Amino acid sequence: MVESVALPIQRGPRQTLHHVWAPKLRRIVMLTGNAQLHLWAMLEAHPGVTQYCERPAPPDAAQDLPVADFWAIRDGSPCWLRLAEASAEGAASLDRATSHEGVDLISPDELKRHRVWIRNWLSLLPYLSTTSPIGLEALKAQVVEVAGNEATFDEIERHFGQTDPVLTRTAVIAALHAGLLVSQDLKHKPWDRATRVCRTPPRDRHAPQ
Repeated sequence: MVESVALPIQRGPRQTLHHVWAPKLRRIVMLTGNAQLHLWAMLEAHPGVTQYCERPAPPDAAQDLPVADFWAIRDGSPCWLRLAEASAEGAASLDRATSHEGVDLISPDELKRHRVWIRNWLSLLPYLSTTSPIGLEALKAQVVEVAGNEATFDEIERHFGQTDPVLTRTAVIAALHAGLLVSQDLKHKPWDRATRVCRTPPRDRHAPQ
């Protein structure tokens, strides 16, 4: 398996540069433009993606890798993802990927179809930059237990009334990020404290949350 390192930033004159904390990588990543930012959010929110690299390049100059926006390990297998310049038939989703010269193409239409989910995770991911993941482990297990078949963020926060509600909320988000909880609401409605979550069946642990 070939791992990658990030190439230096090459930003176009009209591109916005985004500096974001990547919980899965435990480091800051720099992204150019909103499309890269949105694809990054999909990678972070997908529990089946365990590792990735932005602007991937081979660590050994003698190696040859496809030109891509991201390299990732998805469901145990490496893949390369490239943002398509225009809408293309058969462009890849993170679950049903089609390949073009070894690279999964992600079209603007694909990002648009996931826009609610992406927008929600862009709001949720910053919570994971404020707390050590080790310190959340015990609370994360407890919120998964409390969520059970279904509970809202608000109900879970009220259940842990003696705990800082932001910390409880962060534990719920961490459980979603890890694939331990799932929320259909996040895919279709703006996130708020009425957003419902439930414990993820073991067979669905790697499905998008």
